[in-house]
Amino acid sequence: MQGLAARCLAHGPRDGANPTAVDGVWVYRRSAAGAPERAVYEPSLILVLQGRKQAQVGDEVFVYDPDHYLVTSVPLPVVSQIVHASPARPFVSLAVDFELEEVRELMARVGLGEPAAEPPQRGLASCPVTPQICDIAGRLVALLEAPADAPVLGPLLRRELLYRVLTGPRGGFLRAAAAGLGQQRAIAEVLQALHADCARPVSVPQLAAAAGMSESAFYVAFKAVTAETPLQYVKRLRLQEAHRQLSLGLSNVSGAAYGVGYHSRAQFSRDFARVFGAPPSAVVPR
Repeated sequence: MQGLAARCLAHGPRDGANPTAVDGVWVYRRSAAGAPERAVYEPSLILVLQGRKQAQVGDEVFVYDPDHYLVTSVPLPVVSQIVHASPARPFVSLAVDFELEEVRELMARVGLGEPAAEPPQRGLASCPVTPQICDIAGRLVALLEAPADAPVLGPLLRRELLYRVLTGPRGGFLRAAAAGLGQQRAIAEVLQALHADCARPVSVPQLAAAAGMSESAFYVAFKAVTAETPLQYVKRLRLQEAHRQLSLGLSNVSGAAYGVGYHSRAQFSRDFARVFGAPPSAVVPR
């Protein structure tokens, strides 16, 4: 994997996420290690070509590097941190987005059976890179160097990579969520609804009813997947969305607060400072 980094860096000229000729594939680059950052990880696969990064969900830390890929099954707020990177050896990764509909289509196409019923698992995991996945990464980088071929070969490589993940150690959760099975499906659908509209008023009884579960069962299953209680999760999601809006230039702190579902600017400011270590006004670009 590390041997691909130099070639891949040509397609990630700036720090941050760089789009590529392959739809749904990004080159992510960072030239220095840094402090922990809060982010929302959407369903995706991340293949690290150089450097090391970690993502924290609750008390669990998931490390991903050239020997371990990261797979996120459901939208999750995480605390991420670049651990190893420098200007001479930047962190560089390939991020591949996917939708559960792609998983369903692939399962139907190749005849993947439904996984056995199992308790809900954390919605994010670090898994060992296999020779097959390493080979796909090499072909993805080669495809970036042949953009004329990307519209035809890109979808095929993305499908092959997703197949390897589905049949790997983290595939059971993805298959269960996509196939509409049990608690995995229920939690995945609730999370999608929360991310679609984080400002709407919610309560645990409402969320449990939407999931078709008792409140106690929903509470346990939700925390198993996200490492947070439902209301803790909603609060974090709202604060991170407000942080995103403010960092992009929204200067109206009250507008950001009310826009994500807060009814009190004072409470919003206290919660924001507790999570991000600074008041909302400090995030607005000067």
